[in-house]
Amino acid sequence: MNAAASDLLACRNCEAPLSKGQSYCADCGQKTSAGRLSMKEIGHDFLHAVVHVDHSVVSLIRTLPLRPGTVALDYVQGRRKRYFGPFALLVVVAAVASALVHITGFRAVTTNNPNVVADFLQAHVNLVFLFQLPLVAAFSRLLDARGPFNFAEHLVLGAYASSMRVLFVAVIVIPAWYVFSPGETTARHLYYAYLPIWPLYFGFATSQFLPGKRAMSFCKGIVAGILAWAATQALGTLLGSLFLSPRA
Repeated sequence: MNAAASDLLACRNCEAPLSKGQSYCADCGQKTSAGRLSMKEIGHDFLHAVVHVDHSVVSLIRTLPLRPGTVALDYVQGRRKRYFGPFALLVVVAAVASALVHITGFRAVTTNNPNVVADFLQAHVNLVFLFQLPLVAAFSRLLDARGPFNFAEHLVLGAYASSMRVLFVAVIVIPAWYVFSPGETTARHLYYAYLPIWPLYFGFATSQFLPGKRAMSFCKGIVAGILAWAATQALGTLLGSLFLSPRA
């Protein structure tokens, strides 16, 4: 058997043995016909990536607005294959929102005393979204200290709920600001308008996630969301007023 024929009976990616007529490698899933790249193949792969979006992402985005706590509960109870991962989702939507902030010039970090901390956070607004995740999870766990879920599982709840919060900013708040009245004053008004939505939504998610009376869980989620926001504001103010000088 010559080298070319021998090569066709082994996967080029993982070198697992192949059978004649086999289209995909059983070990790694790569096509057995993978050869030298062509523009036709690149175009096909690009079109496939654009048109065939991962069904788990689409399903998750449809489900999260009304069932964030249910999704988180499913995930921590082991039903994970059906959903896109919570932390990957938050990283992706935070990156998209951050890109929109930079492109549009939307003032995502509002302060009455401009300083270099506020400028840094404005330039890295994705860090603000990610930083608040462990805070809201910690407060959620603290307020339900006798509950069945540990900190890691509260992180899942926080990640899914926070992803919807960031998507709301990216899809609703920033476009509304850009289309109707771009400016720092409008950004501030929008910020205060959507501010109460987050603790209410997190309370809604928590009421689906925690066992027991939904009204009590709803209140715990609201308090956790408020405390996480307050802690973020307090830390930013502390850094801006004590450790760093105002911007020039």
